[in-house]
Amino acid sequence: MQDPHDFMTKEMRRTILKIRILMRIKKKKTYAYAILKEFGVGSFASFIGPKIKNDIYNSLSALEKSGYIKHSVKVTSTGIKKYYSITSKGIKASKTLKKAFEESMEYAMKILG
Repeated sequence: MQDPHDFMTKEMRRTILKIRILMRIKKKKTYAYAILKEFGVGSFASFIGPKIKNDIYNSLSALEKSGYIKHSVKVTSTGIKKYYSITSKGIKASKTLKKAFEESMEYAMKILG
């Protein structure tokens, strides 16, 4: 199998990570470590690369600065956690992304026959 790093730039992989994080947060409010535990193993972690932990935290920061997600602070028995949730701008973006992905897949299927 070809190494995905051979044909995808670091920025392309980061964009895919941001989309996946946005879609994950859309399903359920969560915190960074839960995303790391979910995404930081297996083939997706290998796809993103060895700095996935940093990339997840940087992606969360970028998504929040762009207004797609927001955080709230919750005090737990283990400390303070930032819980991320999707904003109305994020919901709109996720719908646009889903439609673009579906159209891209439809186009790819036509090409592949």
